Amino acid sequence: MEEYPQELRTPPVSLVALVGCPEQHILISTHLNSEQPPINSLALPDLSKISLLLPAKTVNQQPAVSSSPNGILKRDWMQKHRTKIPAVVAALFSSLHVAGDPAQWLQVCSDLDHLKTLIRPRNIKLVVVVVHSSSQDEINEDRLLALRKRAEVDAKHLLLFNPDDPFELKQSLSRLGAAFAELAAIYYRDEARRIRTRIEKKTFNSVDLHVRYCFKVGVYAEFRRDWVEALKFYEDAYHALREMVATLTRLPGIQRMVEIKTVAEQLHFKISTLLLLGGKLTEAVKWFHQHYASYRRFVGSPENIFLHWEWMSRQFLVFAELLETSSATIQNIPSLALGTAEQPLTEWEFRPAYYYQSAARYLKEKRGALELALSILETWNENDSVTEPAVPSIYVGQFSRLLEQGDDLAMQPLTDEEYTHYAIAEGKRFQDSFEIIALLKKSHESYGNLKVRRMASLCASEIAREYFSLEDFNNAKQLFDGVGNLYRQEGWVSVLWEVLGYLRECSRKLGDVKDFVEYSLEMAALPVSSGVDSLHFRAKEHGPGGPASHSQREAIHKEVFGLVSEEANLASNNDLKVTQENPLHLEIDLVSPLRSVLLASVAFHEQIIKSGMPSLITLSLLSQLPLSIEIDYLEIQFNQPECNFFIINAQRSPSDELLTKKQGFRLESAPSLALLTNKWLRLTYDIKSGKTVILLCMLAFLVMPLIHQIHLKHGFSHW
Repeated sequence: MEEYPQELRTPPVSLVALVGCPEQHILISTHLNSEQPPINSLALPDLSKISLLLPAKTVNQQPAVSSSPNGILKRDWMQKHRTKIPAVVAALFSSLHVAGDPAQWLQVCSDLDHLKTLIRPRNIKLVVVVVHSSSQDEINEDRLLALRKRAEVDAKHLLLFNPDDPFELKQSLSRLGAAFAELAAIYYRDEARRIRTRIEKKTFNSVDLHVRYCFKVGVYAEFRRDWVEALKFYEDAYHALREMVATLTRLPGIQRMVEIKTVAEQLHFKISTLLLLGGKLTEAVKWFHQHYASYRRFVGSPENIFLHWEWMSRQFLVFAELLETSSATIQNIPSLALGTAEQPLTEWEFRPAYYYQSAARYLKEKRGALELALSILETWNENDSVTEPAVPSIYVGQFSRLLEQGDDLAMQPLTDEEYTHYAIAEGKRFQDSFEIIALLKKSHESYGNLKVRRMASLCASEIAREYFSLEDFNNAKQLFDGVGNLYRQEGWVSVLWEVLGYLRECSRKLGDVKDFVEYSLEMAALPVSSGVDSLHFRAKEHGPGGPASHSQREAIHKEVFGLVSEEANLASNNDLKVTQENPLHLEIDLVSPLRSVLLASVAFHEQIIKSGMPSLITLSLLSQLPLSIEIDYLEIQFNQPECNFFIINAQRSPSDELLTKKQGFRLESAPSLALLTNKWLRLTYDIKSGKTVILLCMLAFLVMPLIHQIHLKHGFSHW
């Protein structure tokens, strides 16, 4: 919305011109600005300068109405009426000149005649103000009457202004403000009526002119604060433009298409603003969806379609900002009548978050379409592009290039090909990813304020993907971690798989071997369903983790086990390495995501273990990895060290280092310590407790060829 010109974003304010007696201008202007509604003012020191403001123009110099205009809306028309063309001119004369000698009086009359000549063709209203030169100043009534007749104004529009009398000053300023407001309203009403007559009599055969005239009537109505009439004529202009689009037998040129959509955008903005200011939230949302539906297929040729997606993104962004800033945004949305049976509306369509998120989605479409346009025009010779700067033309939505003609600059319209080159060059200048991230952050914040965790997490995931594409892996990993936690809680396997794939790749890029191994193990253990996952990934491209399938799980399993094998590390140039000097330790506690990878339990055979008496315990281990794994040894630890013991795999010879390290500890052997997928391995051994206290057990084991320990920090207790 900030990219729109100010005259479009803010309601118009009446404009008056103060001419003569410059020492009074600040006083009068300050008062006019404090009025409700305020009145803006222009100031000229004397009447000899009035031609600078209003060049001479007579009625017969009015241009003939063209049936084939060169554009729809003139770019500077609103600004001109807000800042240059006053509705009222206030001619200020000193009382000394009005009541002075014949020469001074003749000068006053001459100045008035010149002023009337300039304002009459424009229908500008006139107020005459006589400024007292002193508080004791008296002016002859006959001279005042002659002045009023010469000016051809009503008696109430000939005002006396006494700045030296504090009691009179406030009333004088109030009378001035009231006169200006009244005459300005008449001026804008008359201008609107004049143009409305053209519409009613259909003195033209151009849709462009129909749209232009309705737009002007709407603006004049806004000057008068007649919001109902303004809305009506903006809607009439919009419908006329939409009918023109609907009846097109073929797509227009790209510049014409851009112009039509730009005008439609401005009309839509005006209509939406007025609806929201009027508290008509549901009507505004419905109108937005009609606007979206009217132009979503008005896309253009493949090399220019990125302009359409950019336009679509801007529509959603601006409407989100309008919802956010409008007092019509109602918190208790479900109590509203959400559309009709034919056009149902969801609760989210009343929330800015939805529109920010959609704006980001369309900007992604724009980015992809721009890449396509660049590939289409990859043979484009840079020397054939628009070398002169392209600038906005005199009509909204049109562009021209500046040409030097001697000391002057001339504007020459661009061809469609030149405009395409210009638009692509402009598109290349911007990093859309940063804008996408900004939009998604707004959506994420809005959803977060609404306590909608799932939608907020979806936005966070999309932000993380943008960071990932920018190779900002730290920010991406931080966001993906938060999203992954929610997906684990919800049990959403398919989307968790994709997030873990990104996390795994971020860890690889950051050289974090521990996180890489943990994310890889979790992915390999996910219970993906080939039928569901193939359907899930059919509609969209999967992330760096690859498709969620059993074969991909096995591939990840082999990769991570190969990564930490001693032989693979010696031969690999990969930055991710695990060595004897830098071993890797993984801990699986009660809240660890790796509990889905390896599960363990300890069962005491006796409910009560007497001090010094033997008892049996059974250790149960379960792997949910897709391939079997071989354990080198198990270490069972208790809070009573004398109960600790090791279980060695009988099929593997223990290393000398292990035997030296564990010398003096109890050693047991097991025929096999192979963990098959989803099959429990149960081992039973005896223990003897020397104290009557709570007995706690923790498992630690070495998985070959992993050269690290996996600690199952899972406490099992028994008396």
